[in-house]
Amino acid sequence: MRKLVLVAAAVGVMSGPLGAQEQMDLMEFADPDKDGKVTLAEYQAFSEMGWGFIGQGKDKVKVAELDQMGQLALFGTQPDAEGFVTHAAYTAAVPDKFKLLDANKDGTLNADEVNGRALQQG
Repeated sequence: MRKLVLVAAAVGVMSGPLGAQEQMDLMEFADPDKDGKVTLAEYQAFSEMGWGFIGQGKDKVKVAELDQMGQLALFGTQPDAEGFVTHAAYTAAVPDKFKLLDANKDGTLNADEVNGRALQQG
């Protein structure tokens, strides 16, 4: 279960509750040029969309006030002493999330990696 939570959090955006059989294919959003590979730049843009859902126009969010999926999306981002995560801190954590998801270490993410399936298999 812990690995499933880690996978969902690393993806940054989830489409349904943990353990759901059917999950949205995030590749559709993360791979705008549809070449089957998500570069770090594409993942950064995708993550920025994620902040749009989490932050809702704010520069910082209080982790305790977010639902479970919002909290999981902030995985790898350290809250400040008051429990807030800033947009800047969230953005700074994206390269590390990308590296975590890049299971085959080829410098890009495929559909299994973007959706967290590669980590579930490992």
